[in-house]
Amino acid sequence: MENDFNFDFDKKLNIKKVIFVGIVALFLLVILIELISTPFKKKKEQDIENSNPNSSFSDSSSLINLTLSKKYELTKYTPSQNYLLELRSPNDLNIFIAKKDFVDDRNLLDIVSADKRSYIEEFSKYSNLSDITEITTGINLPAYTYCFHYLDSKLKKSFYLQIIWIQAEDGYYIIDVEFPLDDISSYSSIITDVANSFKINEV
Repeated sequence: MENDFNFDFDKKLNIKKVIFVGIVALFLLVILIELISTPFKKKKEQDIENSNPNSSFSDSSSLINLTLSKKYELTKYTPSQNYLLELRSPNDLNIFIAKKDFVDDRNLLDIVSADKRSYIEEFSKYSNLSDITEITTGINLPAYTYCFHYLDSKLKKSFYLQIIWIQAEDGYYIIDVEFPLDDISSYSSIITDVANSFKINEV
């Protein structure tokens, strides 16, 4: 009887050992699978990121949309000064979009001319003020633009600023694009990118 008891005890002990070893082996297997699959997961995420090189931005009411390359490193900010959309980058590339109501009995070119005169008065130091020119947009609406350089006294840095006016059915959309003048070569295509990607969604 004693031998039978010892045999049963040893048998139960061996089963516990097998179960314990099995659990440890399973745990190690899970860790090994995770270690092997992590690089593949990261590659898949990177492939997804690379397949969509653009970032899309909308205002809070989804009235407008702007899709730009991620290379610009733009981040959406809480709009200030009644902007619909405000985007900023670590390199001081800033994009502001506002909306204004129609002005009766005045064409778009007159309005942009008046805006140009009043806008430059806000800058104590500006240069290279351009003429107003017509611009093509991705939504095929009447649009004009002008630009100039100005000195930011706080940052002690010169900026390039371009203003685009677009006339839509529900009013005027004004897009301000500014960046450091020293980076003008890096942002050579930003104005075209903004004009082509700007969209007004159906309300």
